[in-house]
Amino acid sequence: MASDPNAELLDILDDAGLPSGAVKARGQVHRDGDWHRAIHIWVVREHDSVLIQRRDRRKEIEPGKLDVSVGGHLRSGETILDGLREAEEELGLTLRPGQLDFLMTVRSERRYPNQAPAVVDREFQDVYVVRDERPLTEYLLDPQEVDTVYEVPLDRAIALFEVGDHVPAPGFDAMRRVSNALLIDADLPSQGRETLAAALRQLLEWTKTTAAAGTARAAVSPTEE
Repeated sequence: MASDPNAELLDILDDAGLPSGAVKARGQVHRDGDWHRAIHIWVVREHDSVLIQRRDRRKEIEPGKLDVSVGGHLRSGETILDGLREAEEELGLTLRPGQLDFLMTVRSERRYPNQAPAVVDREFQDVYVVRDERPLTEYLLDPQEVDTVYEVPLDRAIALFEVGDHVPAPGFDAMRRVSNALLIDADLPSQGRETLAAALRQLLEWTKTTAAAGTARAAVSPTEE
């Protein structure tokens, strides 16, 4: 039997994102609106496209909506090293710390008063990026977490999350089927899309910086005889 995710223990943070010393079950954290830490990992691919996941339709928060490539809570006592398990759990993607670049920390607050019970999700999200070029068909999605993963050009992903511009996207679902879709405004989460759009814009700057660095390294490399 699968464990109850709402029973997972999380470290409680203060308003500045520092550990308070308190620990609570995730269900209580969302009930009380306590600050806690999460990890987001954006997967960037060839030609600066990005993976976007559709959350499983049975999720407590934003079921069936589009989200970061990989996202999850850091459990009590965990570090970024432990948080990398989220990539393996959600996408079957095994990562090492040296593969990731840190982008930013986002302070995110979302409220869902109409849910039963009501949820207040207040997170400090540590946002990372990793490059991975495997075909969509090689990702192993956890059907309890991820419904489908899509590949979207980064500039089109920004337009989708910022203003709801539709974009056709190749996709692959948790049943290991091709699941291409036209992603539209109705696919976006009801809350938090602004923070996701901000992260995508930072991701765009990262791709420009890394491309420029690669060009510079190539320019100073010795020519082959």
